[in-house]
Amino acid sequence: PFFGGGSTLWSSWCPEPTTAEMNGWPQATIKAAQDYFKTAKMLLNVVGANHEETGNIFDHWQNKLTERLKQNLQDIKSATRVEHAQIAVGTPTITSTDVEKFSTPGPLLDEVIKCQEEAKKRQIDSRLSIVTECTVTRIWQQENQATALETTRGVVNVGDSKVILAMGSIPSTTLVLNSFPQAKNAGKRFTAHFISAIVARIPRDDFLEIFDWEESIKDDLRKKNLQLAAIYLAGVDQETQGQYHIQLSAISDPDPTNKTHIDTAARNMPDVVATASPKQLETSKDYIVFVCAVLGELFDNPGNGLQKNDGDDPTTNVTLQVLETDKDLSLWDTMDKATFEVLEQGLSPKGKDRVEYWHGDPDTGQWKRERHKIRVPGLVHEASTMWIGDDEEAVVGLDYRLKGVENVYITGASLWPTGGSWNPTLTMVALAQHLADNLTEQAQEIKT
Repeated sequence: PFFGGGSTLWSSWCPEPTTAEMNGWPQATIKAAQDYFKTAKMLLNVVGANHEETGNIFDHWQNKLTERLKQNLQDIKSATRVEHAQIAVGTPTITSTDVEKFSTPGPLLDEVIKCQEEAKKRQIDSRLSIVTECTVTRIWQQENQATALETTRGVVNVGDSKVILAMGSIPSTTLVLNSFPQAKNAGKRFTAHFISAIVARIPRDDFLEIFDWEESIKDDLRKKNLQLAAIYLAGVDQETQGQYHIQLSAISDPDPTNKTHIDTAARNMPDVVATASPKQLETSKDYIVFVCAVLGELFDNPGNGLQKNDGDDPTTNVTLQVLETDKDLSLWDTMDKATFEVLEQGLSPKGKDRVEYWHGDPDTGQWKRERHKIRVPGLVHEASTMWIGDDEEAVVGLDYRLKGVENVYITGASLWPTGGSWNPTLTMVALAQHLADNLTEQAQEIKT
């Protein structure tokens, strides 16, 4: 609803998937992503939570807790790797004592201004239109060529331009279903991530007894020092080979009613939604609170998909069907079990009896010894509706062009052949940069 979309308010996790985690993807697309991960990280300014750019707030606990999990990884049966969370902390041109999560508008407009100034110097016609409060409802075509955009503010001729759908998976697929009936298999797949939420706490002194810090540091951590940690752990359900990952955020706050602490934690915690509530922190002055957002991949189940319906609104005239199967449930059980293993065996120095879980509403619940989880009734990171591939069934070719249409290209997670569990932003940016370079090279070849 505003310029920049979700990038102005997001969780900023940007893990780089391994080759094994991109199982089922075309080798050419895997290579393209890997070739561009470096430049994508530069654009988003992705750094580890232990990096100096995150400031002093990710310091003592960040390193010690991550190292402890690495040493105990064998105790989490389904885990495959653990690392300092890779976070998009902003742009190198912005200086602040706190983390500045990456947000689209600033860097985008900065680059636009630079390009416009350079074009003016070279006397190149570089007219640019930014249209607000405008929705594209359909793309008109002639002889398999996009010719015009029908919008809520009139018709825009495409001319010789290329049309790039840089949109979320469902909006872009809806537009394709309404505009290009020849786009074979569009909407026939659907993947996403399902989520469990687990909030736990472990006495702070249990860790201070085993970590070799100076007494002055231990006193600070006991009495006044607000500290955060963000850790990424990936795993696989052996029965189904489904992937999951844990976004583990930790907060140690001996003075949780301190307004400066409250504001600082709110700005710096990586997760927007998966954060500790004031009540959880106020009752945990002598504890480290662990907030776990656990994401598993929804399989491309038979029957999942997006179909056009008879609705009157061309931006929403689709029906999404998602069917849960035993494979999904098996993975969900595995990832929940792994999270309890992380807390009770991987982290807690004195075992599971020292771990307490939050039961009930975030503002009115209470801590108990019994395990507790919340399976969130929703899906995030929708993907795979217009998957990329080099076979006949794929909706989009390896050049990112929508098959059956000459000048329409697709970016975003709708390209995913399989969902995986990793957060998609870094891979989306890498492939978008690859597409941009491909189209730029084509334009240069035409000129020469």
